[in-house]
Amino acid sequence: MEEHRINIMEDAPAAAAPAEQEEEAKPAGVAERFVALLIDWSIISIPYQLLAAWYVNRSFLSLEQIYCVFAGVNIPFIIYETIFSCGGRSTLGKKLVGIRVVNFQTGEPLGFVGAFVRTIGYYISAALLMCGFLLAMIDTNKRALHDYLSGSIVMQSRSKSWGEKTLLTLTGSVLMIIFCGYFYNQLFGSGSIVQQRLISRAQQQVADIGYLEELHFLQYGYYTNDLLRLSLLSGDPVQFQRDTQDALYNRDFRIGVSQDGTYKIQARAKDSKKTKVFYPTL
Repeated sequence: MEEHRINIMEDAPAAAAPAEQEEEAKPAGVAERFVALLIDWSIISIPYQLLAAWYVNRSFLSLEQIYCVFAGVNIPFIIYETIFSCGGRSTLGKKLVGIRVVNFQTGEPLGFVGAFVRTIGYYISAALLMCGFLLAMIDTNKRALHDYLSGSIVMQSRSKSWGEKTLLTLTGSVLMIIFCGYFYNQLFGSGSIVQQRLISRAQQQVADIGYLEELHFLQYGYYTNDLLRLSLLSGDPVQFQRDTQDALYNRDFRIGVSQDGTYKIQARAKDSKKTKVFYPTL
């Protein structure tokens, strides 16, 4: 049997260095966080939103009912984000991008309440003209407003190659620019479904008034600029006046009757731009 001897005069063999040094986790960048959020929003809310838009465009709903329909878009997203942001779970978007949400103080997974507050915080961040999200661009730990509200931070969950980091940064930056333009157009422009609905309702109302003008002409032989007389012909004067007030600004409403036996109705819709509507249309 071969005997192994140890020479105490020789240096002890150096401990084997770990094959791979674990990279310290860092806060996730704003661009990759946006990519993850957009993925999650797309798979959960966009199908519902398209269905809601289809329904609204084919139904005669009041403004309050339209808001209720679109408010329902957010319910599945809130449930999804809350469940998959607590207990160590991650949403599909965050898994694909390689980031995760943890407690800022302890580094442990968020609880259910914290995840729910964080999800609601998305809407608070957006309501402040997106400034709550932009806070992450200047914060040292890249924490947005909803992170501060919930006591969370978004961290890298795996190492990424240079190419993957570059792709996520470029993609996220372009998407953020597009989204912000779309968001502000929806909020202040005439492109939103709600705004289009308000304009359409105003156009329909002046057309209804025009129809009453024709009835008045058939009965009395002339057109009138007296809206009260026209409302009496509607069959329900109270409802007619209520519909007119809901659709049109009173002080900008005009009915012009000319001596040659024609008339023109001009008003402004109750949209953000107070769009002018006419009857007969120009």
